[in-house]
Amino acid sequence: MNNSKKNNNLIMKITFFSVILAICIGIGLYVGVQRTPAAVPVTVPVKGPEGAVNFLTFGDWGTNTPKQKQVAETMAAYAEKEGNIQACFLSGDNFYMKLSGVKDPIWKSCFEDMYDIKRLNFPFFACLGNHDYDGNKNTTELEYSKLNPNSRWKMPARWYRVNLPGDKPLVSILMLESTFEKFNKNDWETQKVWMDAELAKTPEGVWKICVAHHTMFTNGAHGDNGKLQAEWKPIFDKHKVDFYLCGHDHDLQHLEIPGQTVSYVLAGGGGAGTRPMIKDQRGPFSKASNGFGHFSFTPEKTTVHLIDADGREIHSFEKSRNGDVKVITAGESDKATTKPPKTKPAQ
Repeated sequence: MNNSKKNNNLIMKITFFSVILAICIGIGLYVGVQRTPAAVPVTVPVKGPEGAVNFLTFGDWGTNTPKQKQVAETMAAYAEKEGNIQACFLSGDNFYMKLSGVKDPIWKSCFEDMYDIKRLNFPFFACLGNHDYDGNKNTTELEYSKLNPNSRWKMPARWYRVNLPGDKPLVSILMLESTFEKFNKNDWETQKVWMDAELAKTPEGVWKICVAHHTMFTNGAHGDNGKLQAEWKPIFDKHKVDFYLCGHDHDLQHLEIPGQTVSYVLAGGGGAGTRPMIKDQRGPFSKASNGFGHFSFTPEKTTVHLIDADGREIHSFEKSRNGDVKVITAGESDKATTKPPKTKPAQ
């Protein structure tokens, strides 16, 4: 009888702990699903010639200053003249000021009204920068996208995929999260696994673009990012990524690193104060200038234009499908300086 009771007690304990374990596993799987964003294919009407995609890119912008307004107006005039822009990709540090929530009037003044809807009537796909974590703005930016589906502001997850056009892509863009200090180890590794898988399934002949906030290589004030070089660059190399777009340094740069297939384009001139270069031995171009980038794709080549706040093309180049790069407009790069800026701009 005693043995029977002991066996029953043992069975009850095993059953109890099994149920608890199952619940924990279920919760873990649920959280994992919530944390891991799915690929987001986006169908964007191609207004330009058949077989062509055009988009704009910039970062480090949300200041509500005259400089941001100048860049926004110049970009609107440029897009109207070009007439075939399908999207814009924002490389983070989207708001330097506080956001009280999704109904804060800053959304209207700094984004919705700032970027003229008539001339810039296309989606703005955003990723997070380090300053988007100040005051939990990161959650507000994600929530604003969810609650305002008709807005041009698009941020469906911390990292996600955009295909242009959506049905048969010519260009595939991974919007990534590079502020690793804000990650737990599991999420950082999850993003890397996701990145690797998404790049692996990109069809042959599709241009592969990765966008994030932080520089991997730069001539600018923040310097190179060793963690991204160590952990992201091998994935980029493995899948022959064509371009890495970023901000963080407040300037315009185009860097070709010897022995690499990735072209590095930095367009962090959306509105924050510029900073001088700390290096000048890399090229072909780096300049402390506000402005934005324009990417134009065909199946055979990509043409990249860097446009300053006054609307001047200060650098441009072509990249062929086999990776050959040819500079078209050879802008003059800034010389390196160790002198700090006179006033401390937004970081």
